[in-house]
Amino acid sequence: MIVGGAPATGKTTLARALGDALGLPVITKDDMKESLAEPFATGDLAWSRQLGSAAYGALFTVADRILAAGHGLVLESNFRRGMADAPLRALANLAPTVVVVCRTPDALRRKRYEERAGSRHRVHIEDAILAEWISDDAESLIDIGTPRLIVDTTDGYAPGIEEVVAFARGANVPSEMKREWPVDWTERVRGKDCAMCADGRADLAHGSSRVFAGRVSDAYLVRNDVGQRGYCVVIWRGRHVSDPTELSADDARDYFDEVLRVGRAIEQKYKPIKMNFEMLGNSLPHLHTHVVPRYLDDGEPGHPPHFMRTDLKDEPKIPEAQYASDLTALRALLHQ
Repeated sequence: MIVGGAPATGKTTLARALGDALGLPVITKDDMKESLAEPFATGDLAWSRQLGSAAYGALFTVADRILAAGHGLVLESNFRRGMADAPLRALANLAPTVVVVCRTPDALRRKRYEERAGSRHRVHIEDAILAEWISDDAESLIDIGTPRLIVDTTDGYAPGIEEVVAFARGANVPSEMKREWPVDWTERVRGKDCAMCADGRADLAHGSSRVFAGRVSDAYLVRNDVGQRGYCVVIWRGRHVSDPTELSADDARDYFDEVLRVGRAIEQKYKPIKMNFEMLGNSLPHLHTHVVPRYLDDGEPGHPPHFMRTDLKDEPKIPEAQYASDLTALRALLHQ
């Protein structure tokens, strides 16, 4: 459940009441921001906004971890349209989601804000915010395509808390957010429009360079920076198969020998604390293996790497010099 609204609309109070009623943890941006500010001296409005940006990053990361683990939560902040849409939609892809937006007339909202000024944490710089007060709450009316309810907080809640809870429990997931296998999935499994078959044994595939050419597979050092340096993908090269169970005993032995050869080279080069070998193919059903080195500081202890569980957009590239150096080193190890 996402609870938003302009400042002083009572959204934090409502979020906590909903958390109690639904038995869900409540994660708020202000809690994050105030915790981040504790070790530092009070600064100006720019300092407060910088901490606010950091708080949003922490907020979305914590929410992602909770949802990815299969739990629900109430997420509260003064989310802004256009700025928060993308990360909120990414979270909505992980779980059924509803949005509640609190509203109240501007005069009352400002009066509430003035009355509480000085009583909140020093990080909020309330005088500066009042000096730049935005009376129009249109930018707070977030809408990410999930069921949404507007709650008037002028005098209590309208609709009431019981109705808001019922809305949260009874809302359906929009059809465009439901995850379904493609209608032609059976044909894709058999090789229809297979991009990996179409690539052939290319030296460059989707921007990544081939680091190893084996008898039955090609390995590519992934060019995108997903936070797991040395991450490679090993692709079966032969007749189209979707799963290793379709391989003959000889082909299976050769394929897994080559996957392990790549894994050992990564271990030797990068010294990871653990190796992950993942054969998924749930979007592109051609046999391939993600060979992922894991590190103490990768932020995902006890879980698959983050990039395997979330659709990342506009991933940065590994710097050219570093990528070229890694490519040369791995090729040398793989051709010993």
